[in-house]
Amino acid sequence: MAFKNSISVCTPIECESVGEMLASMKRAEAEGADLAELRLDSLSFSHDSEVEKLIKHRTLPSIVSF
Repeated sequence: MAFKNSISVCTPIECESVGEMLASMKRAEAEGADLAELRLDSLSFSHDSEVEKLIKHRTLPSIVSF
C-alpha cells in the first residue's frame, strides 16, 4: 500500500451556535487547517435547518459528528 508524503490537518470545532461555528471554521482555514470536525453535540439548535445551513455554508471539507 502506497502512502502520500503529505499530512492533512483536521481541527475539531465545538461552538454553541452555527454562526460561531462558521466563524471558527474560517479562522481554522486561515491558520492552515485542511478539514474540520463539526461537533454537533456542542450546538444549541432548535431546528434541523440550522444544521443544513452549517453544512451548506462550510468553508472546509468536514467530518460531522454528534
